[in-house]
Amino acid sequence: MHPFSVMFLKSGAYTNKGSGVKKYDFQDIDILIADQNQLVRSGLKGILNQSGFRKIHNAGDLDQMIEHIVVKCPDLLLCDISLPGGDVCEAVRELRHNQCGNNPFCSIILFIDEPNESIVRAASQAGLDDLQIKPVVAQKVLDRIHYLVGKRKPFVVTTDYIGPDRRSSKRPGTQEIPTMDVPNSIALKAEGKFDPRKFQKDVESSFWNINAQKIERHAFQISYLVNHIVPAYQAGQFNKESLGMAQRLVVVAEDIAKRLEESDFDHLSHLVATLQKVAKSLWESGTLPKRKDLELLPELSAAISATFHATNNSTDFASQIVSSVQKNYK
Repeated sequence: MHPFSVMFLKSGAYTNKGSGVKKYDFQDIDILIADQNQLVRSGLKGILNQSGFRKIHNAGDLDQMIEHIVVKCPDLLLCDISLPGGDVCEAVRELRHNQCGNNPFCSIILFIDEPNESIVRAASQAGLDDLQIKPVVAQKVLDRIHYLVGKRKPFVVTTDYIGPDRRSSKRPGTQEIPTMDVPNSIALKAEGKFDPRKFQKDVESSFWNINAQKIERHAFQISYLVNHIVPAYQAGQFNKESLGMAQRLVVVAEDIAKRLEESDFDHLSHLVATLQKVAKSLWESGTLPKRKDLELLPELSAAISATFHATNNSTDFASQIVSSVQKNYK
């Protein structure tokens, strides 16, 4: 018998007998095991099968994994971070941002060879649920699945991140960011409450809310960046950090423009389109910015903020700025 199989068998199949743990039915939960090692996939599949899982699929490289996710997104993804064929963390990020598959809220456990800082940071920023160090121990995987069924963390949305909230506390001086419970298909299936149509509607509704939160985070980020970029230019202290902020402003402006198409904030589209032009012009100018760009950036930032938190007064204020922008930026 292969050592990997022995390791799994020693850990034992998961059981609820005498443990006081709530009994779940795992047979309808779709699992995708993505690992280039066929023995690893087979060993893990065998133990999961013994524990009641029946819908278990395999992928040997990143292309196969993405293809499976596109055709039918699993409820749970078990994936080696070193899967050949590309960047696993970027693939996870795209899934979380609803750019791949039809369930950005599927549960994700990644396996790593060693917990070095750069790998852990990249995995965490991608939006995974759990990170486990290889060799994979079946009991730990099963324990985490039970945790994801009963105690999965709510999601949080920032300008860079969509995924489970792992913050221990709010950092002083930062924006208060709410969390939200998201549709959890493994919990619904384990508890016998899964309705495919209702679930998909809940996924669409939840991501609509996430998209709105993402736009709000971006509006806050735009204000932060502009408040640092413009003074640096004006004081003649534009350095590498400032240039990075200018580049970041271009990226944020492009992303918020895309998200506005699927939101209730379409009234921001003209302002954001102009911001894209100004931010790109500023970035391309390097250390010699156009005076017009520096004058318009604070106005655009203020208008976006005012329009986003629209009241009668702020709407009038934003309209005045839009008129100013139309006159001065053609």
